[in-house]
Amino acid sequence: MKKIFRLLSFAKPLRHYFPEYIIYTVLGILFGLLNFTMLIPILRILFGQEAMQNVPAQEPAFSFSIGYFADLFTYWFAKIIATNGNLTALALVCSVIVVSTILANISRYLAVRVLMRLRLKLLQNVRNALYNKLMNQSLSYYHNARKGDIVTIITNEVQEIESSVVNSLQVWLKDPLIVIVYFGVLFYMSPSLTLFTLFFLPVSGLLISYITKRLKQIGWFSQELFGRIMSFIDESVTGVKVIQSFTAEDEMTHRFEKLNREFSKTSKKMFGKRELAAPISEVLGVIVVIGIVLYGGNLLLNGKSALDGSEFITYLILYSQIIQPLKSISNTTTNLQRGLIAADKIFATLDAPVGITDKPNAKEKTSFDTAIEVKNLSFDYTGKPVLKNVSFTIAKGKTIALVGESGSGKSTLADLLQRFYDPKEGGIYLDGTDIRDLKLKSLRGLIATVSQEAILFHDSVKNNIVFNGEENNPEKLKRAAAIANAHTFIEQMDQQYETQVGDRGMKMSGGQRQRVTIARAVYKDAPILILDEATSALDTESERLVQDAINKMMQNRTCVVIAHRLSTVRHADEILVLQRGEVVERGTHDQLVAQNGYYKRLVDMQEVR
Repeated sequence: MKKIFRLLSFAKPLRHYFPEYIIYTVLGILFGLLNFTMLIPILRILFGQEAMQNVPAQEPAFSFSIGYFADLFTYWFAKIIATNGNLTALALVCSVIVVSTILANISRYLAVRVLMRLRLKLLQNVRNALYNKLMNQSLSYYHNARKGDIVTIITNEVQEIESSVVNSLQVWLKDPLIVIVYFGVLFYMSPSLTLFTLFFLPVSGLLISYITKRLKQIGWFSQELFGRIMSFIDESVTGVKVIQSFTAEDEMTHRFEKLNREFSKTSKKMFGKRELAAPISEVLGVIVVIGIVLYGGNLLLNGKSALDGSEFITYLILYSQIIQPLKSISNTTTNLQRGLIAADKIFATLDAPVGITDKPNAKEKTSFDTAIEVKNLSFDYTGKPVLKNVSFTIAKGKTIALVGESGSGKSTLADLLQRFYDPKEGGIYLDGTDIRDLKLKSLRGLIATVSQEAILFHDSVKNNIVFNGEENNPEKLKRAAAIANAHTFIEQMDQQYETQVGDRGMKMSGGQRQRVTIARAVYKDAPILILDEATSALDTESERLVQDAINKMMQNRTCVVIAHRLSTVRHADEILVLQRGEVVERGTHDQLVAQNGYYKRLVDMQEVR
């Protein structure tokens, strides 16, 4: 129940829904009940029974009880028959049934509308909470999570909440009320007959409980497999070029079929168990009704029942109306397990600790004034050192370059500067303040990044450049694009800055995508710039245009440049050469070449001299 209450907290304030829903539901039940109680006078008239039997001599005194309303109806009904005859009384009863049916259905419709509002509010807030959590989660979380699992949670698992938990909520709020009210009427009509039926309920409860327990075990494994399928599909679609290049289509198809077969096998078990609840409750319901017919019929035929024939038929019809709500409750209990498993995964995502957060007393910082200092910095991902005792200073307006072999810690150092991770030892200081003491948004607002992979979103060119919600400034937008050598090709597009770039910018060339990301960094106008292999994936012509754009962007900014191609860093104010996480050489290009060390060997291999 804790999980359900927590889910309901996403639809707060609940006072906007539950009181209104209960009122409409109760009205629907009462009007529906009125329809069936009208059967007694109809049957008596049609069967020629004495409709005047047990008629109060005068109008009964008011009391809030079933007996009062029954006696009141009997009194007035007998009066109508005596005054106007059976046909008029029959027409009146039929008119009451029509009116009460209309009112019952209006009440049910209004109740469904209220629950629909709750459903949409709950799902909207759950999705918002999940997306907000994922957007603020640290990068270390994504290292351990499969992309397919994340997508499944925010789509399928949330949808499962709607199809099981919210639908179950509707059953729980309505059907128990139906059962209680109808059992109250049945108990009033015949206490002994109603008590007889209650002996069958524990048997059905035990069977449904067993099925529910088995469903939870199978359902968890089924949803885990579905997440793996989603991850596999995402990887396959993303890497389809590699798959086809290596003619691995058959192998990948075989792997997918194996996963899919396992998922289908597990789902078959789960659906088999879940659908078992319906026939069990159906059979038990029929057994109970047959038992009532035999037991009640025996009492009636032997003159031991307080019910006459019309009342007994009405009793059976009323009891039949309880069977469907009881079946719904039992089916809901089994169907709910998938929703609770989905809730477990949603809550696990929402409750996952965020590795990088603001301190309670974190400071706001809006400018960069003097220098960035890296002091005795060490870092590791899983116990294996990535950076060891790294120290350097970048004065405002200067450019520092990081070079070295792959895996030497260059990109990790850039991530640490933006506080995507926190160091294990040492620290990074911005104008003398440890960046861990600054607000994350404040720190990252001072830094613009252009990475090796040009990441664009399926949106317009304009929205990919004006990216952080800042109000669009057309002059600033075009100026940023011009600095990035992007304005000319953008103007040549069909819709210019409103042109949709496609999924991951696939409608543009690699050089064009990279220049748009540079325009994004220029538009941000941050004082600190990080360039992480920004030209390494480009052809010669694109590299020239992008490098020219980078050179213009670097003017009057403090820059950290990561590059394999040493021609792009030779004009840096200082070059740090990293090897296995340690700074092994440092100096300007000319100084490092003169040292005839590791950097010199890199230069010779690339023939940049």
